[in-house]
Amino acid sequence: MNMNMNIVPEIVTGITHPLIGQIFHKKEYTGGEYSKHQDVLVIETVRSGSYSGHGYENFDSYLLELLSDLEDLKMQAETKIGHIDRIDIRTH
Repeated sequence: MNMNMNIVPEIVTGITHPLIGQIFHKKEYTGGEYSKHQDVLVIETVRSGSYSGHGYENFDSYLLELLSDLEDLKMQAETKIGHIDRIDIRTH
């Protein structure tokens, strides 16, 4: 039996970006014979109505800007919380 167990995420502070509402760090555990954990950075974007005020014509251009800044955001987060295995982006 393979189960996923998520521990309560912790808010990551001190990293700001105009397209991000909040950033969390969580540990995700997978059970089974090859049990392991992953450190996951969860990025929640600002509400979808908010990006129209920043000159974005559509959501694609909004998301492309966020993705272009992703490596820098990951490096900032790793200096605060350590190694990150994966990044999840939640859009609103």
